[in-house]
Amino acid sequence: NAILDIVESNKHLRKLEIWKNWIGNQHIERLCSAVHTHAALVALDLGESFEPSIGDEMLAALLTSGVLMLEKLDMSSNNITSAVSTLLADFLATNPRLKELNLGGNNLNDSDAALIPTAL
Repeated sequence: NAILDIVESNKHLRKLEIWKNWIGNQHIERLCSAVHTHAALVALDLGESFEPSIGDEMLAALLTSGVLMLEKLDMSSNNITSAVSTLLADFLATNPRLKELNLGGNNLNDSDAALIPTAL
C-alpha cells in the first residue's frame, strides 16, 4: 500500500521500478489505475512482482484498463502464460508508443512468440 500511495501522490513520476515486490491480487486494480492516470510515466518495471498465478491477470488488467502511455514495460518472471498472448499481440499492434517489452522468464511458448512480430 505504501508504494501505491507514493505512486498516486507523485504526478511527475516518469519511471517506476517495483521489481521483486510481491503485489497481491487485491492491489491489481489500484496499481493499474495509478499507472493509467500518470501521463508522465514512461517506464514500468514489474519483474518478479506478482504472487504466483496472477501474472496473466495483472498483464490483462494493465493492457485493457485504459490508455497506457508507457514506452517501456518489464513483466519478466511473472508466470505469464499463453492465456494472454493474443491480448498482448493486439495491444502491441495498436500501441506504437511502447518501444521495449520484457517478458523473459515467463511461460510463453513458440507459438505465443510468433504472434508478437506479426503484431509489430
